[in-house]
Amino acid sequence: MEAFIAFVLAVSVASFIAWPLLTQQQSLAAVQGGRDFGPGRWERQKIEAYAAIKEAEFDHQMGKLTDTDFATLAGKYREQALAAIAAIETQTADKPRAAAAQRPSRIAYCPGCGQRVSHAAKFCAGCGINLLAAGK
Repeated sequence: MEAFIAFVLAVSVASFIAWPLLTQQQSLAAVQGGRDFGPGRWERQKIEAYAAIKEAEFDHQMGKLTDTDFATLAGKYREQALAAIAAIETQTADKPRAAAAQRPSRIAYCPGCGQRVSHAAKFCAGCGINLLAAGK
């Protein structure tokens, strides 16, 4: 009976310890399998490429990489970063236009008194009119 309890306890502890390792491998396999096509993928690729360039620069400064190895690695990671940036720009090309169309226009002069107002002002300093409501 004691052996059975010890066995169940050992299996439970091993499962508890192995669970994060198994789930991490599954999510990594999903990303490597090409199933992660969201905008986060390109942002992640860009950040990882920047980090790899910094690491290569540090290794080069420390003397761990030769000039030719550094040039090869840095070129490879720069290409990855540029590809990610191009993909991000392609995906977000239409978003600024749509956001600009929905954004209320800012006015430079108060419609009530004609005084010049700053672009960040919500109310006119001269007459106190609500500029956000007047700009719509």
